[in-house]
Amino acid sequence: MFSNELVEVVDLSDAKQFKKGYERYFTALKYFAMHYLEDEDVALDLLQDFFLKLWEKRETFKNEDTFKVYLYRGVRNNCLTYIRDRKRVEKRMKGYVPEEIEEDFVSCVIEAEVFSMINEVFEELPESCKKVYRLSLEGKSHQEIADELHIAINTIKRHKNNANHYIRERLEKLLILMILLSSDI
Repeated sequence: MFSNELVEVVDLSDAKQFKKGYERYFTALKYFAMHYLEDEDVALDLLQDFFLKLWEKRETFKNEDTFKVYLYRGVRNNCLTYIRDRKRVEKRMKGYVPEEIEEDFVSCVIEAEVFSMINEVFEELPESCKKVYRLSLEGKSHQEIADELHIAINTIKRHKNNANHYIRERLEKLLILMILLSSDI
């Protein structure tokens, strides 16, 4: 279940299938929810509530695609409900009319999926490459990374180079798709 192939049935009354679905989609759904919400803690609370209700319902979906659509729509609806309710309270408290929320649902889903794919590929890297790459992404110099991890600068360069090659190779099709999509815009 939850591989690249289409699954026939997603049965959430099965604890193993539910756990796999939770683990596979939680990060992407959190990223997706953050498009609507400014507060990560609120996004995490809403996601936990959403998955708890999903577990209590123990629904069955005809395939993974319908399950995924259900997840994104459910999270979006929960976020919008939270925003609406929060704005009602703000309106009562401050006496102003909040602006309507406009969000391109499809582009947010695509962005969350791309983020999820990049995150999955990053997590596949060996732990030493991940540490070096993460520190590099934080803006640290080779010398700062070498001092922090107690390794040679050439080792840092090799880890970054290996990580870049691996990420580029694993995400090649995604990059081609993004180039094609951006040329149509």
